[in-house]
Amino acid sequence: MKKNLLYMLTAAAMLAGCAKNDVVDSEINKEGNLIGFSTYKNISRGNPVDNNDEFLTDGNAFGVTAFIKINAVLNENPYMGKTNEGIKIVSDGTKWTYAQANDQAYWPVNDGESLDFYAYSPYGNEAITAKTFATTGLTLNYTVPADEAQQVDLMYAVATNQTKPTDKNSVTMPFKHALTQVHFAIGTSATNLFVDVEENGIQIHNLKNTGTFASSIETWTLNSAATPASYTVTSTAIDGAGYQVKDGAQTFTQIGSADKALVLLPQTLTANAENGNYLTISCKIYQKLADGTKIYLHGSEENYAPVKVGISGNWARNQKITYNLNIGATGGILDPIEFETNVETWQPAEGGTIEVK
Repeated sequence: MKKNLLYMLTAAAMLAGCAKNDVVDSEINKEGNLIGFSTYKNISRGNPVDNNDEFLTDGNAFGVTAFIKINAVLNENPYMGKTNEGIKIVSDGTKWTYAQANDQAYWPVNDGESLDFYAYSPYGNEAITAKTFATTGLTLNYTVPADEAQQVDLMYAVATNQTKPTDKNSVTMPFKHALTQVHFAIGTSATNLFVDVEENGIQIHNLKNTGTFASSIETWTLNSAATPASYTVTSTAIDGAGYQVKDGAQTFTQIGSADKALVLLPQTLTANAENGNYLTISCKIYQKLADGTKIYLHGSEENYAPVKVGISGNWARNQKITYNLNIGATGGILDPIEFETNVETWQPAEGGTIEVK
């Protein structure tokens, strides 16, 4: 009986806790009643923006459209921006300002008048193939770029029933994440088992990559007819990852940078190495002799070899998910040395007869 040795722990450590950082920007023409903007991000740690200070980096921009509500009735014609494009609001490093002076809009002053604002970031995101601003909210059609380096943190903000604050001109836009971050880490389950991973050596396959997001329900509708996509984790090579314990628990070596990630559509993955969702991992797996000599069990000194394994999970927006790849548990491609026993049967022999008198 054989049991394979390689197992990928597909239970995700989902770090979806959110921290809100409210920053009020300096005012724009406060006495003139010009609508200004401040922002906060409802965000878990990760790529690419970690907090509102980072979001305020010089040159960052978002698009926003607003509709006026008069005595609880929304006018379908935008008060600012258009139905297919918001006006551009850009950061100068300390505050948000209008990119074009002729886009400036002002707070309504009559009783019973308020504004509903809908925004997305980053402005000019080419992965957004269409967008619609309406009184019911913002709708985005989105295709995840094939290259991780081109994937950005798609965000949206909704601020409804807004009137001019008494102490400032700015409306606070609460930006949230629309996508899911995916990270990987690797380790082994035995002290004398090691793994090397090739540079950019992990790919994830058969993902849905196009869909429509509706801010009104904060939900994606995925295009199931689109050709499934594969994505590569950008990473340096991992050398000699092995069994590690910290504070009494097994730990894993991170693959790639903490500040970068695959930023993908929320979806449900079904583990199947043939026609479902799966990983390919280009790696070398080996044990070591007492003198440090490596005995390769998968791959060789000169060459990495692929490992194929199913991956599952329910991905939700605003989640930073880390998959720990555990080399050396059950299931996979290696053949562990196992033992069966048999015991030699005692052979009867005559010892002769001893006469006792």
